[in-house]
Amino acid sequence: MHSTKSSTLKSCKAIGIVGGMGPYAGMDLERKVFDCVNATSDQDYPDVMMISASRLIPDRTYYIMHPDSENPCTGIEHVIQQLAGLGATHIAIPCNTAHSPIIMNQVRRFIEINGLDVTLMHIVEETYRWVRENVASKKIVLYATQGTYYSGVYHTFFDPDGEYQIIEPDEADQKLIWDAIYSREYGIKAVSNPIHEQAVENFRLVTEKMLSRGYDSFIMGCTEIPLAMGRLRMPITKIDPTKILARALVKAVCPEKLKD
Repeated sequence: MHSTKSSTLKSCKAIGIVGGMGPYAGMDLERKVFDCVNATSDQDYPDVMMISASRLIPDRTYYIMHPDSENPCTGIEHVIQQLAGLGATHIAIPCNTAHSPIIMNQVRRFIEINGLDVTLMHIVEETYRWVRENVASKKIVLYATQGTYYSGVYHTFFDPDGEYQIIEPDEADQKLIWDAIYSREYGIKAVSNPIHEQAVENFRLVTEKMLSRGYDSFIMGCTEIPLAMGRLRMPITKIDPTKILARALVKAVCPEKLKD
C-alpha cells in the first residue's frame, strides 16, 4: 500500500514557481494559480511549490544592460533544479525580463543538458497566445522594465507577422514606470504591501497620456506592475501576463479543474 501511494505521488503533475523576482510577484502568481482552479475542497487544488531565493538571482535588467556582470540564470537554474527534485513537472518564472533571450536561452540549455524532466512555461509566449484569442486591438501598449524593452522579447513574439504593433511609452514615461517599480522610496520592489500611492499615480499619469493618444490596451509586462496598476479604475484593457501564465499552468497540470 505504501509503495502504491508513493508511486501515485511521484506520477502527479505539479507546478513549480521560481520566486523572488520580486518576492511578491511570485506570491501573486501562486495566488492567481489558485484563483484559476474550480475547486470544492482543498484536495481539488494542484500541487504547487515555490522557492523564493532573491539573494541567488541578481537583477535581470542590470544584467541585460551590463552583460559582464553576474548572470541571473545561474540562480534561476539552481532553483529549477531544486523544484524538479521536489517533483515539479511544469515550472514558471514570474519575471518578464528573465525571459529575454540572453537569460532564457541559457536556462533552457541547462534543463536540456541536465536532462531535467520538466516543462518550462514562457510568460511572453503564453501572453501572445492569449491576446490573439481575446483582445481585439492590434496596437498594444507595453509597460515593462528597461531590460524587457531593451531585449525586445515582446516584439519577438508580437511583431514579426505584422498583425500587432507593440507601443512603448516615450523616455520620460518609461522613467515614471521604472520609478514605480524600482524607486527605493516608493517603488513596488521597496514598498510591496501596501503598494505606495505614488507608484499607482505614476501608472495613472502614463496611462492617461496613452489613452489620450487612442491606445486602450496595455500589457503589464513586469510581474510587479499588476500589484499597482490593478488598482487603476480606467476604461482600458489590462493584460496581465501573470494571470495568463497562471491559467496556462492550471490547464497544463489539471485541465479539468480550470475555471471558464
